[in-house]
Amino acid sequence: MNEASIDPPPYEKYPGRRRSYWFALAVGIAYGLGVRLLFGSRMLAGPALGHTGGAMLVSFLFLTPLVVGAITVYLRRDLIGVGGAILGPWLPMLVVLGLSALFNIEGSICIALAAPIFLIVSSVGGLLMLGALAMFKPRPGILSVALLVPLLLGYGERYLRTTDAIRQSDESVHINASPAAIWALINAARAITPSEMDRGLAWRIGVPYPMEAVTVDTPQGRVRKLRWQHGVHFDEPIVAWDENRFIQWHYRFAADSIPAGALDEHVRVGGQYFDLLDTSYTLDPEAGGTRLDIHVTYRVSTHFNWYAGGLARVLVDDSARTILDFYKRRSERSAVMSDAPVASR
Repeated sequence: MNEASIDPPPYEKYPGRRRSYWFALAVGIAYGLGVRLLFGSRMLAGPALGHTGGAMLVSFLFLTPLVVGAITVYLRRDLIGVGGAILGPWLPMLVVLGLSALFNIEGSICIALAAPIFLIVSSVGGLLMLGALAMFKPRPGILSVALLVPLLLGYGERYLRTTDAIRQSDESVHINASPAAIWALINAARAITPSEMDRGLAWRIGVPYPMEAVTVDTPQGRVRKLRWQHGVHFDEPIVAWDENRFIQWHYRFAADSIPAGALDEHVRVGGQYFDLLDTSYTLDPEAGGTRLDIHVTYRVSTHFNWYAGGLARVLVDDSARTILDFYKRRSERSAVMSDAPVASR
């Protein structure tokens, strides 16, 4: 075969293609990571409780990936189509998320929750830039101003108060065990292992696993004491008690309840953006067993409750189902063991 007839690789045919790809990737990564660091600085970290700042600003979460998608497509404008405009911005955003995890800028929970926003909105930015390029050629000066928009808007947005959204979660399960057996477990669940909770989405993405939940009597009344991994501990003061039928508690967090690094600041239980308000269990005899219902009330406080509230609902609903499954498996296993014949000596 004549070697001269072999087509050269694409990057030799079009020398600018490889160069523009890596340049666009580097600019997108540098911009995304740089803006994240700036939003974490004192200038944009938020002035006071009741306001928000840093990574919890709409200006960062939504406008930054929008700009990354736009500049990625603009820098590869001669080589990219619709598919590239949609998927091309994903790589710089994924690298930004990876570097944020590597350098502990964000925890695993925040990264998992932010990833859908970053990928979808960066694609939107890419498509908008592709459409703009089809109609006119944006001037570099205009794009330079666009790069500053998230920072400029973020500086003002940090003074806006968050709004509270109170949500509720209800789940139910039938358990082949008596109400008394389930009641005892609710008030004395010890030696909980990760394998008993690892089906839950919240724990899979980094929430510390529960280790123990025990009700104790105190001078102020009954209190359920919780211990999680990584030193997390908090109280659940019981406000309603109908033995073997109904129990309800509120949540009480001390200054040292959530040690540093145990939970991402932005999703910390009892924190500025998310809190559990109360939980109750109802036990009703049913078909030789018990119907166990859980009711959870929680708060979400952000500038984008339409998104944060949706994610919270997914996580709280899934956690409630996982907890009910834990009670079901433990109670039914205990019931089987108690009914098993005792071996003769």
